[in-house]
Amino acid sequence: MHGIDTSVALHKLHVDSMYVPIKQKKRNDEKNQAVIAEYELLLKVDVIRELQFLEWIANVVLVKKTNGTWKMCTDFTSLNTTCPKDSTPYHA
Repeated sequence: MHGIDTSVALHKLHVDSMYVPIKQKKRNDEKNQAVIAEYELLLKVDVIRELQFLEWIANVVLVKKTNGTWKMCTDFTSLNTTCPKDSTPYHA
């Protein structure tokens, strides 16, 4: 979350260097419009921000809802494969 001082909290991914970045497949126009609309909404409400270095991303997956609209989800499968598990236990 931007706006939080890095001395309080810092998140960093330790990506294994033997994996190559995953490129998303091209979407059809209907799905592309749904992604753009959701992206603009999240930018507007300051939930996300644009990154300067886009080597690794988690792929966006669109799921059609029963009312005919699209729900945007994040697929962390490829990201989880490339990052080694952290064996440090969480302490509250």
